[in-house]
Amino acid sequence: MKQPKIKDLKIDLKGTDKMRAKMAKVKKTKITVNVDEDILSALKLRSEESGVPYQVLLNKLLRASIADQFQGDEAARLDRLEKDVATLKRKLSA
Repeated sequence: MKQPKIKDLKIDLKGTDKMRAKMAKVKKTKITVNVDEDILSALKLRSEESGVPYQVLLNKLLRASIADQFQGDEAARLDRLEKDVATLKRKLSA
């Protein structure tokens, strides 16, 4: 891939300001976490491959995991509700 010349690059000040404003709204809390060495090594390796800092990558993985967990809860509740509705229909039709 051909590298762009510095003089040809343009700075998008409006886009940069929007990005900074969005980032300022997100609240981050620093914590200390004990992580297995092999997990941290794998995370850092993936970080190097993707170019995303490992802390950001870890945050994304945690967010995705939690989102998946809650979606599963919603699906299970929906299944229970559908079964209850089917049971009520049978009782009412009898």
